[in-house]
Amino acid sequence: MRNHWTILEELDPELNKRITEWRTYLVNDNEALPRKYRELINVAMATILKVEPVILAHAKLAYQYGATKREILAAVEQALTMGGFPSFRAAMLTLDEFFHEKDASPQK
Repeated sequence: MRNHWTILEELDPELNKRITEWRTYLVNDNEALPRKYRELINVAMATILKVEPVILAHAKLAYQYGATKREILAAVEQALTMGGFPSFRAAMLTLDEFFHEKDASPQK
């Protein structure tokens, strides 16, 4: 499936290259803040913006990098302060299945 990066690569390969380098640094190479916490921040920001696929993607990455279900929930709860209940609702509905899957796993 095509996404925004695929389309940008076709339309403006130079800009795509520059953005990819910048994203790679922020996501993979910036060790000032451990990856788990960067992903939890991303969960909160995506929650505020109500972008469901991004909420789920970063929740999964946060979990992969050591965040617990409770820490992911706390990031969503923290987003209430800036995003309000509509953002919180969108995130909770998006993460419902993810949270239930994690209930059955050893890491909570």
